[in-house]
Amino acid sequence: MTTRYAAPGSPIYDQLVQEHGDVLGEARKLADLTHRQADRLLGPSTDASAPGGEYPEQS
Repeated sequence: MTTRYAAPGSPIYDQLVQEHGDVLGEARKLADLTHRQADRLLGPSTDASAPGGEYPEQS
């Protein structure tokens, strides 16, 4: 599945995709994969500003 944000029938965009591949679509896929891997590796956020975040104990 290829997602395009150019206007349908845009000859310049279509020609660039034909010549070079859908670079923007591939970048989106890679960014999504990277985001999912980071979420998996880093785990839940402990940032106090994030929903469910904890504030550090003060002494």
